[in-house]
Amino acid sequence: MRRTHNSVDHINAVALTWIEEKRDPKHWDLSLHQISTLLGGVSPNTYKSWLKKASEERGVELKVDIVDRLSLLLGIHKAIALSSPKGHEHDFWNRPVNHPIFQGQSIKEKLITSPSILTFDSVRKYLESRAI
Repeated sequence: MRRTHNSVDHINAVALTWIEEKRDPKHWDLSLHQISTLLGGVSPNTYKSWLKKASEERGVELKVDIVDRLSLLLGIHKAIALSSPKGHEHDFWNRPVNHPIFQGQSIKEKLITSPSILTFDSVRKYLESRAI
């Protein structure tokens, strides 16, 4: 079955709804500015307009870079969930990591201060290697 443009846009809307839930202080505790940075420097107004469309169950067309970032963030979330004790995922996101790629920073700090796709991928791979 071939995916239609609309089905991809719907998946994008679901991904944006998910990342908005992660902004909550009980989860990743991200400000609007921080989530905008993680999504490649999109403006907060653009992000809010995407969320409005998603909340109205409308599809959201995103550039490939944004989709890649959302995918990598989901992979990072999954790897944290697999490598941390249940209920302590928030701690793993916010606590400094003793590994050279983090340079004493937490996962959150590393991704925000160095928001390149390469950094996202390196963090995901590191966390996945711990989860095995």
